[in-house]
This record gives sequence, C-alpha cells and structure tokens, in this order.
Amino acid sequence: MEIPMKELLLAQNSLWFSPLPLDSLHNWDPTFGGIFLTISTICHYLGGSSFFLGLISFVYIYFRPKLAFELSLGLLTSAVMVSLLKFYFESPRPFPYPEAFDEKAFGLPSGHVYSAVVVWGLLAYRIPKLWFRILSILIIICMPLSRMYLKVHYLGDVSFGFGLGVVHLIFLLFLLNKFYHKDSIQAFLQTDKYRTIGLLGIVVTLSPISLDSPFLSVEHHHSLSGVLMASGALAGFWLGVLFYPRFSKPQFLDWTLPKFSFSFGTQEFRIFWNTVLIRLLVLVIVISLLYVLPGILIKKSIWKDDLFLRYIRYLVVGFALVVIVPLVLQKIQKGKFLQN
Repeated sequence: MEIPMKELLLAQNSLWFSPLPLDSLHNWDPTFGGIFLTISTICHYLGGSSFFLGLISFVYIYFRPKLAFELSLGLLTSAVMVSLLKFYFESPRPFPYPEAFDEKAFGLPSGHVYSAVVVWGLLAYRIPKLWFRILSILIIICMPLSRMYLKVHYLGDVSFGFGLGVVHLIFLLFLLNKFYHKDSIQAFLQTDKYRTIGLLGIVVTLSPISLDSPFLSVEHHHSLSGVLMASGALAGFWLGVLFYPRFSKPQFLDWTLPKFSFSFGTQEFRIFWNTVLIRLLVLVIVISLLYVLPGILIKKSIWKDDLFLRYIRYLVVGFALVVIVPLVLQKIQKGKFLQN
C-alpha cells in the first residue's frame, strides 16, 4: 500500500507516530522480555472478538442478561466507531508487521485499547468487587503498553484510542443510568411494533456497507469488515431483545444462576450439572453450528471476503445467543434451568 504523504511525514517527525517509544519498551527485554511478551500476548487475545463473544455469552447465560446487553452495547458500538475511524484516518501501522500478531486494518485508533476501556470500565462500574476492579484497571493500563510492545500500534494510536474510550464509556454510562437502570427487572423490550423497530435496526446497522467498493485497499477492506461484523452482531442482539418476549413465557424474561455449593454425590452436584454444564453444552452447540462451522465453510468459499455475508453471519450468532439458546434451555425440563 502506498502511504499517504501527510501520514508519512507525521510518522517521521512526531513522537506520537515514531518507532522510538516502541523500541524503548524493549530495553528491559534481556531481563523481563519473557514476562512482557506473555502479558502482551494475553492482552492481545483479551481484545479479540472470540474472547468478547465468550465473555458476553457467559454473562448472559450464567450471570445477568441485562449486564450482557450493556456489554454488547458498549463493545459493539465502540467496535463500529473504531472501524469507521480507521477507515477514515487511513493511518498506517508500524512496519514491518509482527508475523505472530499480524493486523490487516489501519492503526488509528487502537481498537484493543478503545474496547478495553469501554468493556472493562463498564464491568468495573457494574461489579462492586475490589479485586475485580483492580483487575479491570490493570487490564486497561496494560493494554496500551502491550500494543506498543508488540509493535502493532504507535503511541498516538493507543493514546487516541484510550481518550476516545473514556469519552465513549462516560457517554454510555450516562445513557444506561438514564434509560436502562441497573435495578430494573425487565431486560427485554415488549412492544407490538417489534417488526418495524427490528427492520429499522437492520437498516441502520447495515448502512455502512454503502462504503464498500471494488477499489478499496486491503486496509480499507479490513477496517470496513470490522464495521460490518460489529454492526451485524449489534443488529442480532437488537432483534433478540425485541423478539425474545414474543417466543418466551413471561416467567423466563429474566434469570440468574442459582446459588449452590459444589460436592460429589449430593444434590448440589446435580444442581451443578443442571445449571452449569447443560447451559454450557447448549451454548457450545449453538455457537458451533451457527458461528464456528459457517465461518470455516465461508473461508473455503469464493464469498470469504463478502461483507454482506459477514454481516449476516454475526447477526445470526447475535440473535441465536439472545433467543435460541434460552429457548432451547426452556424446553429442557420445562425451563427449569432459567428460573431463579
């Protein structure tokens, strides 16, 4: 890719887009290189789509549906914003790319840092446990350093991502506290206009596909792909919030994991099997059939780079997580596993 002249000059003449801060992080490599690389690798996967899909699934099925929806809203809207900004700014990453952590999209802003601030900041706000808040703060602090240590982002990339993430988090918390109170019981939307509102959600989230063009560079294509993946998942969650009350019985519109102690050969073990392992089994089967397997097949087909198909894939898995998984669990012993 030919680097735009303004970006090239900025990278050469500004510390924000210079390799010097990245190289300076490796001064202690002879002593702590292995530790730094391990932490950076963990942070890399903590910011990946597979981890966040697993995190949201776990929170939704085992902990609290409302918190899962809040996480989804924060994660997916931040992912859309990051990808659109990457598409617009066209800022190159450090070169050469690390082979083990190859990133195809543009660099500004850092999506890992942006999402870490929003997701872990929201979790720290909602879960009032001191140890968890300390862990969340450590992840947020380590994420920008790890992206620079791996040489996949400049100092300007991670700083801009961090600042935007803070603004996004504050705005998100303001909206949630105003319109979606933590202590309210209802997690889903019950309305007779669910079809119209659902269609409107699809139109809005699919609109970025208008930016697609056969003349896009590889970096532009991957940045736009990130937009469509996030917006597709956001549409799937939105449709799930609207349609789940139409298929579910009223007593299953909210649920949590029953409290229990674990021991072998007792009633507690049977509760563990019923509430934990069966939920996990159903979740794994649904995600494998509707997300993992289609992904493998698509990658082997001529449509592997089709943005609309990528949007549909993430819409389906988002809808399946919110609607299909709990509906399947309701059929198991008359919804026993969804009751408080």
